[in-house]
Amino acid sequence: MTSTKLVSVKVPLKIFRAMPGAHKGRSRFIISALAEKISQRSESEWKPTTERGRRMAALLEKGKAEREPLLDDEGIARELAERRGRFH
Repeated sequence: MTSTKLVSVKVPLKIFRAMPGAHKGRSRFIISALAEKISQRSESEWKPTTERGRRMAALLEKGKAEREPLLDDEGIARELAERRGRFH
């Protein structure tokens, strides 16, 4: 893990008692549980239900080739520099 953020939550007493104690792997336990829960989520693909939505979906699909591949941080910085007139 390269960077972290502090999160504070209220936990029901029953769940708190079932967790490992402080300095006995509590943070690792919570991070592992969150990672597992997040990995189980399935991102549903947007499906238009109206005629207008289907037209928009077709336009999005048509323009997909122009939007990919996506730029990484370095590519974004280079693009911004070019637009601002500073070439590398």
